[in-house]
Amino acid sequence: MQKTSTIAPALKQKHSLSRTWRKCVENKYLLIMTLPVLVYYIIFNYMPMFNVQTGGILMAFKQHNLTRPFVEWDWVGMHYFQMMWRRPDFWISMRNTVSISFIRLAFEFPMPIFLAILLNEVHRRKAKRIFQTVYTFPHFLSWILVIGLMKDLLQINGVINGFMTTVLGRQAFNYLANDSFFANYAMLVISNLLKGVGWGSIIYLAAIAGVDPTLYEAAIVDGANRWQCIRHITWPCIKATAVILLILQVGNILNQGFDQIFNLVNGVNRNIIETIDVYIYRYAFQQSMNQSFAAASGLFKSVINFSMLITANLIAKKLGENNLF
Repeated sequence: MQKTSTIAPALKQKHSLSRTWRKCVENKYLLIMTLPVLVYYIIFNYMPMFNVQTGGILMAFKQHNLTRPFVEWDWVGMHYFQMMWRRPDFWISMRNTVSISFIRLAFEFPMPIFLAILLNEVHRRKAKRIFQTVYTFPHFLSWILVIGLMKDLLQINGVINGFMTTVLGRQAFNYLANDSFFANYAMLVISNLLKGVGWGSIIYLAAIAGVDPTLYEAAIVDGANRWQCIRHITWPCIKATAVILLILQVGNILNQGFDQIFNLVNGVNRNIIETIDVYIYRYAFQQSMNQSFAAASGLFKSVINFSMLITANLIAKKLGENNLF
């Protein structure tokens, strides 16, 4: 009896391995396509983390000293993590990052879905291509250029304030240097939407393109209107894609637009919009030049992101939705 109980798990494990191997063989071309991406992340993301010559994540646990090689730095353990947790400005940047993340999740995540559905409803192919090009083009503009245009439009003597004072008779407002949560977050969300909503809709347009056209034809024959086709055909077919992208976005909850915020942050709105990435850069290269402290902050951020990714994936799995693993 004991022999049978030990053989059964081994057979079950062998069957699971053989099933996994069969799936790999069936999807070999997809795996080959993902191989360059895997190699990229191994070389540029994972290998530097464990490089003992340059530090990697070990830098967060050693005393920063530019006069000595890294291998000779003193081990300080959790010193920089404790110093980070005791700093009020770190928690302010963490609060800002979480606030901006959830606001973007609420306003920016659904917009590419809406845009993709609207573009799919444009039946004239030429008009559809024009709209898609117009919405996608801003993605290829650098944030330096976009922020420069924003500053020209939003400064005290800019176009928008000029319109408000001359036409509407209102007092000029300094959009770029104020301590208003609403004004700063609205500026971040609107500028990010204008730049990225078209690019984000491409994935959903690809998912919609994979929907069987006969489903729409059958629904129209049965008397369904456009809204009913979207609700009962388009959305169920792209829901799995939306859930996967939502899980990935939750996993990046502390990675919030370094380029955008770095070019917008100043002494007035620092306590409102400075995120953890800008905070790390400021301490690593502008103020204390303490790269160990910056490494500790970055490692803490990565652990939180990974935890959020696992949590979001588990929730999706419990709800019966598509998940990453």
